[in-house]
Amino acid sequence: MGMLEEILSKLEIRETQSLYDHEQVITKSLIKLKEGMLNIGQLVDPLIVDKKTGVVLDGNHRLNVLKIIECPLAACQVVDYQSNEIKVSTWYPTAKIAKENLLKLDSVRYEKVDEKTGREAVENLRAPFMAVLPDGECYLFNPGKYKIKEMVEEQRYLLSLVDQYAPSYLPIEEIESRKKEGYSVFYRRTYTKDEIIKLALEHSPLPPKSTRHLIPWRIIRLNMKLGWLNSDKETAYNEMKNMLEKRAYNWNVRKYYEPVIVIY
Repeated sequence: MGMLEEILSKLEIRETQSLYDHEQVITKSLIKLKEGMLNIGQLVDPLIVDKKTGVVLDGNHRLNVLKIIECPLAACQVVDYQSNEIKVSTWYPTAKIAKENLLKLDSVRYEKVDEKTGREAVENLRAPFMAVLPDGECYLFNPGKYKIKEMVEEQRYLLSLVDQYAPSYLPIEEIESRKKEGYSVFYRRTYTKDEIIKLALEHSPLPPKSTRHLIPWRIIRLNMKLGWLNSDKETAYNEMKNMLEKRAYNWNVRKYYEPVIVIY
């Protein structure tokens, strides 16, 4: 299979309203993205969508922009979510927040624990978060027994309290260095694929940045014109195909076999 055929085999045009977001959006990011998409008139990267269910695994902000501007179609890279090649983890909220402020968050109960005990509690749905302070002290937030939807609601509430401290979200690989810089880290369990799909289909999206999907061979810089996505599915697909044929012919498509750093 040639490069062009390989790319086209991964892409579909789907109706925007047929897609399910699985995470809430961050309002500031949504506004910024909307401005950017309208300014350039393009959907730069395709949404990554589970082929079977229509759940958007990556691109929830893009999906919401398309819905806001009433764009009927979306360019999607479809994947088999149950494939072992696709991994799911989470992003960890981090914030520079003084201990006395952390322990005064509204309507929050705390239990001081060692890190191992705290991690076990979080993984087994006995607490929505464990805060690890720069000095190594660990506190469970609102310990108890939770079902998945209860956990989702509790995490949403707690993140709304921490939002005043402008948290950033980091992968596990960067946590230790952030602690050394004086930041507190909020550990949470990773949702399973089945949980993610079920909650999305029930219109119960997870808090922002709850999932980190590692998906091989992502297609980036598709640069799909919004005008094409405001036509019908056949027209949109043909326009996309013609555009990709020209770019492939001019050697403007490259498949990377090593980790890359993308500068936006």
